[in-house]
Amino acid sequence: MRLLACDPDSVSTMIGSACSDDTFSQVIRPEIWTQEIHGRCVVAVFVPEAMPGAKPIYLRRMGLPRGAYRRIGSSDQQGTADDLDRYQEAKQNRPYEDTIVADATLDDLDAEVLRGYRQSLIDANPATELRDYTADQLIEALGGCRRDDEGTVRPTIAGLLLFGRRASLRRLMPSVRVDYLRVEGTEWVPSSERPFSSIEVRAPLLEAFRRVYQSILDDLPSVATVTADDPRRQDQPTVPSRVLREALVNALTHRNYRVHQPIQVIRYRNRIEIRNPGHSLVEEDQLGQPGSQTRNPRIADVFREMGLAENKGTGIAVMRREMKAAHLSPPVFESDRRNDIFRGVFLFHHLLDDADREWLARFSAYDLSDHQAIALVYARDNKEVRNSTLRDLTGLDTLAASMQLRKLRDLGLLELHGSSVASYYSLGPAARNPQTPPGEAAESGQGVLPWGSRGVEPETQGLEPKTQGLEPKTQGLEPETQGSPPTEGDLRNALPDELLARIDTLGRRPRPAELQALIIDMCRVRAFTPGELAALLGRKNVNHLVRKHLRPLTEAGRLTRRYPETPAHPQQAYRAATDAD
Repeated sequence: MRLLACDPDSVSTMIGSACSDDTFSQVIRPEIWTQEIHGRCVVAVFVPEAMPGAKPIYLRRMGLPRGAYRRIGSSDQQGTADDLDRYQEAKQNRPYEDTIVADATLDDLDAEVLRGYRQSLIDANPATELRDYTADQLIEALGGCRRDDEGTVRPTIAGLLLFGRRASLRRLMPSVRVDYLRVEGTEWVPSSERPFSSIEVRAPLLEAFRRVYQSILDDLPSVATVTADDPRRQDQPTVPSRVLREALVNALTHRNYRVHQPIQVIRYRNRIEIRNPGHSLVEEDQLGQPGSQTRNPRIADVFREMGLAENKGTGIAVMRREMKAAHLSPPVFESDRRNDIFRGVFLFHHLLDDADREWLARFSAYDLSDHQAIALVYARDNKEVRNSTLRDLTGLDTLAASMQLRKLRDLGLLELHGSSVASYYSLGPAARNPQTPPGEAAESGQGVLPWGSRGVEPETQGLEPKTQGLEPKTQGLEPETQGSPPTEGDLRNALPDELLARIDTLGRRPRPAELQALIIDMCRVRAFTPGELAALLGRKNVNHLVRKHLRPLTEAGRLTRRYPETPAHPQQAYRAATDAD
């Protein structure tokens, strides 16, 4: 912990007091010492790992699961019920799919399905060691059954899902099914006036995969292709078949089977969506990178043995590559930890088709960039667009995608909802009413730009006013700025998820050193005014923030002012010094 403008003894005492059982579920006894490094006093804290029986340590006032946090990448993520379940599994060294189904017997397994699986293995690999196994030996080798506490052999979750009779699946696991829905338009409208057709598939997983996969292929429009190697016409589905296979296998093998909710495959006029319970165990920015974390290793291994999956974390990369080769829009993947949902979207065309361009012509006066046009069309068709969505579609980084979305919000074409990692945009008033000129939208409050001028910060709008270099007395009010300041949502969208997570877990009375370290990291991203920092950090008294934190950090060389000679400049803002660490 870095010590900035604080008394080290006070900080040490504060840290020790905060580690009592009044704060946490268990008393924490950290080692704390002070040391001078390069002329600066540093308070170091070492917290030993808790004993296995004491984990997870959590905040008493919040309880479980929200009071427990996981370190993911460089951020602290609030715990979920799935996190706790997986932690218990790790302690027992047994995944959920190995759980015994107490009300099931071996008669609930379908011998024909098991024989078909073994024959498929022998056809693929005649030398497989499983060829001579009896049915009981085979199901046990696959982890499909275990002995309960009374010594009775019973099916596990994996065994029932892979080889269960249909009647048994309906009786014991009624929500474990795949729903294939056909929607006429481009959006979900739960109305009897716009009915949709659906197919419910409740079967062992390999059979369910084949039935749903074939239903999708039969239902998709086809395109004719001719290659140099084979001049004969070949009809291919609009979305490459390998993409559909990878997406469906991913949903079946990685879904959270604790959640009583079916997988949904929704076929719209312009896209296929696949939604499965269970957020990705890999962070969104790591999707498509080598390496795999499997929620259901036994189920995934059966799909691998059948040649349907590789279990090397390559599925996302394959889908992206195949969609690009077919000259289609990149697939969009959204992982929602809070709601425990994973969603894949596969468009039938490349970014913008003729109908999209015709619709976008209504907004020609806005002079939209290509990235903004893509975001707007996606929000129209999907009811929302997120930062991660735009990154998938365009290849932009997080900050660049935020800038494009904020510009659309400023123009009134998008509206911001939510905050932090849960934020998203929907069509704004100017997009719902495209006859409204940009100027009128801004005047009506539909699209007010942050600085009162299109994308130009106040320091470039004129000459710096004359001052006497004296900081005037204030009474808790932030000096007025030109134009309308950015909203809190705009400001949060400028920050990466790691910083947003730190802000959200800051608490009402953070440690001064912790708050100051966070301010420095925020000011590395862009310059912030005191009022903006106060709004983001939840501090009501702007002057207190300046007096206790911004001014000491500036004097210590950790921050720099936009107007160094005029501390009370009405448009003063702070950036991290180049040597701040």
